[in-house]
Amino acid sequence: MYFRELINSMKHLPQIEAHIKESAWWQQAANTIDNHHSNTSGVMLTHHLEQVYQNIAAIFQQPETGFYGQLFALLAPLQLNKSTMLTDLKIVALLHDIGKIAEDKTQVIVHPLTGKPAHKRHGLVSLMAAMEILGNDLVNYPGRRECIYRTIELHDISYGLFREYTTTGDIPQTEHWNHINNKIHALPAAGILYLLIFKLADIHGHANINDVLWFFQTAKENYFTHLHIDLPIPTEGDIR
Repeated sequence: MYFRELINSMKHLPQIEAHIKESAWWQQAANTIDNHHSNTSGVMLTHHLEQVYQNIAAIFQQPETGFYGQLFALLAPLQLNKSTMLTDLKIVALLHDIGKIAEDKTQVIVHPLTGKPAHKRHGLVSLMAAMEILGNDLVNYPGRRECIYRTIELHDISYGLFREYTTTGDIPQTEHWNHINNKIHALPAAGILYLLIFKLADIHGHANINDVLWFFQTAKENYFTHLHIDLPIPTEGDIR
């Protein structure tokens, strides 16, 4: 029933996108410079969100050969539907960085899903914005809602893990990957795959994508291999 509901809900995507772009969050983001660019660039945060949305669409239109053929061949064994994932990630794209307008890393707040203290990083604020904007749209699809919310919140975790690796040499092991995956999706590897595919798209304004390549390689060696899943590794040419 879960996947049938997700597929049927695709017809509501234009309405969901309209609600996002009519929100006060979007209006403020449209007047906020994207921090990947200079203050005089004229590139607003909404430009970044729209470009990542277009990147998601382009990824799902790739011919299913080579890297992308191998990547999308993983969906069926993991009980994932390609159209459903496309819809989910388009929503994530429009909201993933919207929390940058109210980020305050020095402030600790109550996490809206867990009730635990958490630093007010932009991923968490973006989650809060998504809950405010989409709560009524996704109320009938709790599994999908959780997946979208958590992918928004954790979309930048690859960069955080990569930065920790470059500082300390620490590499997340299987238990850590399981913990991240289970926040996003109940099925093994499905949640991590959501993050991996999203990171392929979230490169607008990024001169360096070493964190994306590292994330794939590390996920393969320390998570997917243990599940006997052959995760393909992209080259920079596959991404740009």
